[in-house]
Amino acid sequence: MHYFGTMSLLRPLTDWKIMLAATVLLVAAWNLPVLGLLIIPAFVLLLELAFRPGRAFLKLYLVTALWNAATTYWIANAHPLGVIATVFINGALMAAALWLGARSSTMIRRFPRVERWSALAYLPIFASWIAFEKLHDHWGLAFPWLNLGNTFNGTPIFVQWYKWLGATGGTLWVLVVAMAIFEWQRGRWRIDRPLLLFLVPLLTSITLWSLPHSSKPSAWIKVAVVQPNINAYTEKWELPEGEQIEKVRRLLETHLGDSQVDLIVLPETFLPKARQEGSYGLGAMDKLLHETLDAYGDAAIFGATTYDFQDAPNVYNRPMGNRYYTLYNTALFRTLGMPNAAMYHKGKLVVGGETMPFVQLLKPYLGDWAIELGGTSGTLGISQERTVFDNGNGLKLGPIICWENEFSDYTTDYTKQGANLLAVITNDGWWGNTQGHVQHMRFSGLRAIENGKWIVRSANTGISCVIDQKGRVHESLGWEEEGVIVMEVPLLEGQTLYSKTGDWIGQLMVLLFALNFGVLLFSRFFRLKPR
Repeated sequence: MHYFGTMSLLRPLTDWKIMLAATVLLVAAWNLPVLGLLIIPAFVLLLELAFRPGRAFLKLYLVTALWNAATTYWIANAHPLGVIATVFINGALMAAALWLGARSSTMIRRFPRVERWSALAYLPIFASWIAFEKLHDHWGLAFPWLNLGNTFNGTPIFVQWYKWLGATGGTLWVLVVAMAIFEWQRGRWRIDRPLLLFLVPLLTSITLWSLPHSSKPSAWIKVAVVQPNINAYTEKWELPEGEQIEKVRRLLETHLGDSQVDLIVLPETFLPKARQEGSYGLGAMDKLLHETLDAYGDAAIFGATTYDFQDAPNVYNRPMGNRYYTLYNTALFRTLGMPNAAMYHKGKLVVGGETMPFVQLLKPYLGDWAIELGGTSGTLGISQERTVFDNGNGLKLGPIICWENEFSDYTTDYTKQGANLLAVITNDGWWGNTQGHVQHMRFSGLRAIENGKWIVRSANTGISCVIDQKGRVHESLGWEEEGVIVMEVPLLEGQTLYSKTGDWIGQLMVLLFALNFGVLLFSRFFRLKPR
């Protein structure tokens, strides 16, 4: 029997060579979509580092820090602290997940039964990594960008089965195949095992990609997706709202003429000046926008900054006289002739830009500083529940505002509430012409697959597009183009398996991680010995 740690094909390689190779593969997999599958050999090398003796955490951290820096450098265009946070915090969490999983795996291997079923020894690694990813769904420094399942954002042909297991299923696939290859190169498994684990999901996805759509649309609607291309740093806040509305009117007139569409889609914070929610629709600019939209469409979704008042303080509001007010990043939806609009408040906020991390904990100590330090907008309020916009004529629209696009399980609630079309409204100009806005657009394709819905996407400076339920982009407007995409899209009813079950893989792995961590703590006080 070849015991763990012997006869490794990677053994002749020095730690530095493995670290360099792993970094190159990770960066290539993320920045070059056609090379996304390189994430698997990259994790084989990370497993090798994790199990080698001598400062494993430090070696892993150097790789993950460079990975974060080379793939999310564009965050610095919005704020330099963002890159510092991803390199130091996210990189450290990634390294800790692998290091802790490897330590647990080594401990479990002391037991003969686990040794005979070697795959079981890797459960702590799977659980640690996926628990780390799930942490990014909920905590104050949420950053799910580099979740492994997102690696295939540019190759939806490989992951059509996300409609069953979601992006966390993609993470588990990467980890399982990497484990199988790792076991093979150590002489413990035959080559057919990793090949089978790799090829079955891949060929299943390619088959699903080639098959015709199984969902029959309940109706087709004509959509106009507008990309006004208004500079996010200057024009957006300095150009009078009337001129911005007039620009949209000209674009709609140019592309639609005298015809009308069923839905107009405008970007996030299209109306930059804050509106009081109780009086929205009464202002001159509100009425001007409504007149423009009514001239060309039966319904419209657009973004705005809104606020409302409260009589008592909470973690999100700030004082104004003898009352308190809360600001929101809001999606508004109105139908033809409607005097006001239905509203949804963005529920997943950008850390630093829209929210102070851990504001619930810090506000009792920092007071209003915890609100004001939330970036350019201050800390905003949120909606606790998803809202589906209904036009009364069959359209049930799920609004996804910018950063919410990254949260896989979060978006399934729109489908659970009956959405038959998803709309992403965003303002990606903060990051400049980098991989940031491109990857952000491609994540929408993964959400389309998971929910089995078409997505209409309006980005202020690009990329605006229409994406089908297989993640394929049908029409698009590139970076800093202005224009309108006019297209007929289907309304698809029903739910995928993933939208029905949610991220059960993530929940299961969090539970396993908690159990494993408890065993580790227990073992610090009571030495565990195999029987």
